[in-house]
Amino acid sequence: MKIKFEECETGGRYFIPEFGSQDVAELTFHFNEDGTITADHTYVPHRKRGKGLAYKLLERLMEDAKARDWKIVPSCSYVAAEMRRKPEWRGFEAEKA
Repeated sequence: MKIKFEECETGGRYFIPEFGSQDVAELTFHFNEDGTITADHTYVPHRKRGKGLAYKLLERLMEDAKARDWKIVPSCSYVAAEMRRKPEWRGFEAEKA
């Protein structure tokens, strides 16, 4: 399984394409004016749920956050919950204004 990454001027996404299907597991984000990013959406197709795909996407986001010095606003409930569960990820959460 390969996680792909797309980035544009306003944000990007991590995704796992499924051969022969329009359905993809994905985690999307957008860039904020203050230099933080907002992780705003995580989706896994119904037939692929329960296999850890959302977690793998989030792990990739966190690897990139470390490498690119990103601070994350976790507006996606899944991302917020997982960041609370993993103490090593808490340092990547953007400070609340």
